[in-house]
Amino acid sequence: MRIRLNLDSIALLLFCSDIVVDGSHPLTSDEWYEIERRLRTSSLKEPSRLFGMSKDALVQILQVDEYIAEKMQARSLDYDKLMYALHNLQNEGINITTTYEDDYPKELRHSLKRRVPLFLYYIGDLSILNKMVSIVGPHLMDRKLQGVTRALVKKLVSEDRVLVNSGSKGIESYTLKLYTKLGGKIVCFLSDHMLDKKQTYNRLIRDGQMLLLSAVDPYSFFNVTNALDRNIYVCGLSEYQFVTAAHINSGGTWFTSIQNFHYHWTTQLVYEDAMYNGNMRLMEMGALKISKNDIHSSLSIDQIIEKNQAEEREEEVMIDQMSIYDFIEE
Repeated sequence: MRIRLNLDSIALLLFCSDIVVDGSHPLTSDEWYEIERRLRTSSLKEPSRLFGMSKDALVQILQVDEYIAEKMQARSLDYDKLMYALHNLQNEGINITTTYEDDYPKELRHSLKRRVPLFLYYIGDLSILNKMVSIVGPHLMDRKLQGVTRALVKKLVSEDRVLVNSGSKGIESYTLKLYTKLGGKIVCFLSDHMLDKKQTYNRLIRDGQMLLLSAVDPYSFFNVTNALDRNIYVCGLSEYQFVTAAHINSGGTWFTSIQNFHYHWTTQLVYEDAMYNGNMRLMEMGALKISKNDIHSSLSIDQIIEKNQAEEREEEVMIDQMSIYDFIEE
């Protein structure tokens, strides 16, 4: 495998990536978006024209702050270190894509917009990215929840859905193992230890059953911020996300779901069970319910969603048409 990137991607990695290890600081995503905006209105137009530019030239042509220009000038001196880092990734079997490449996941571009990671490390075949869903829930689960999750997984595998998974403990670890056993395809989005996971899932990757993705340095350790961002990326890749169980104000599942209501990264379906207060609250906020009967039915996921959306619309119409006299009598 050889890393093939266009010049705009090389420029992006030079100024923003975390694989160049020295004293220089990469630009943040927001800083890079500002550079892109200024490039479009300048004579340069393309990121590849930034190579070798001095601090003064950056300030004069792009009219950026001197602090940003200093960071970019320092990074310009690291071109050889970037090439060395890319060579090491290639030797480890790790590829990389950026928002300037045609193979960058279109699902992330569409759903996350300015929250999209500027570049992704990956191991495996990007063509696996199709008809993706995710299943999230607590780290601890009882036999009842396990049974419902198993039935949901079997339905999704039968529809050739690709599972997007973070490899976390509990529900996600369970679904990953079950999906693997049933022969389903999996996208595992990581926030740390990518090289270790490569060794763990080497056979699945080789057989085309699994793709590893990461938005952080493949050599990185666990970081809470990266883990929270990873949850957002899992949402962004998923056509649907199934919440098996959530508790109010507790855990990554709850907080990611709340963010999803604001940003609309994906369509969220919540298992209808009054035992979990978070589930009931999410449905009150607008998440689409999915019942045990739905999961065990012969209906496809798309058919279940269509049925439940129609039922919700009917309930809304009935409420809207209630007269003032009916209201008073009640």
